[in-house]
Amino acid sequence: MCRLSPLTPLLRASCVLVLILWLQACSTMSANECRQANWRDVGFRDGLAGAPLRQLDRRIKDCAEAGVTIQVPAYLLGRNEGLPSYCRLDNAARLGLEGKAYQGVCAAGIDAEFRRRHAMGMDVYRARSELRNLDHRRRHLEDGLADSRIDEVRRRTREDLRDLDYTMRRTRDRVREAEWALDQLR
Repeated sequence: MCRLSPLTPLLRASCVLVLILWLQACSTMSANECRQANWRDVGFRDGLAGAPLRQLDRRIKDCAEAGVTIQVPAYLLGRNEGLPSYCRLDNAARLGLEGKAYQGVCAAGIDAEFRRRHAMGMDVYRARSELRNLDHRRRHLEDGLADSRIDEVRRRTREDLRDLDYTMRRTRDRVREAEWALDQLR
């Protein structure tokens, strides 16, 4: 017979709480926010954030559930006023460096260059993230090496550290190359 641990109710409650928070995160606006919204301002903020038009669809759905009809023309007017600030070329690399996705919201005339600059920033972000992960892995291996008393485990750990050092050198080179390429934009 299977016995459940005493933590099971606590774990179950935690899972329910996480699910509730996740479902709330899927909602773009509460019923009260829908009723009080200045739709031009909401659209403007979405434009400044580079939100795709899917965001409007989500807002329409959320507010319809609350019995509120969105003022779509006002929302679109605000969004179109906010997008130019988001779509500045100097913003593209910064967004990539922060690891933020680009949703293809900029005008056709700037989109290709925005994507290129965003990708360059994202290359730096990914290379730096990989280097941080490798460094974390190295520290974990070093801790394991210090704690181990078994010669074979220590030998394999040293080999893993040598391999990791090589990978870290290559990754540092990638970071420098990506940063250099990004610096050429400035």
